[in-house]
Amino acid sequence: MNTDPLADKWRAFGMQVTECQGNDMASVVAAIEGLKQEGKPNVIIANTTKGAGISFIQGRPEWHHRVPKGDEIELALEELKDE
Repeated sequence: MNTDPLADKWRAFGMQVTECQGNDMASVVAAIEGLKQEGKPNVIIANTTKGAGISFIQGRPEWHHRVPKGDEIELALEELKDE
């Protein structure tokens, strides 16, 4: 479901919008710490990639509702350790 342009939609409701890379915790923390207190509500849009960092999950829609099992869990954990 396409929600673009999401930031513009929030701004149309008077929100202060900050975007960050949601798969990068340093980016998320920086977005939170950089929020402005200007009398407007803040919205953070964390742009993410589903399954980021796991080769057999990233970018594959079937993993939106599928749960890894057995060896898949071990492989996923190993791939995430290497990042």
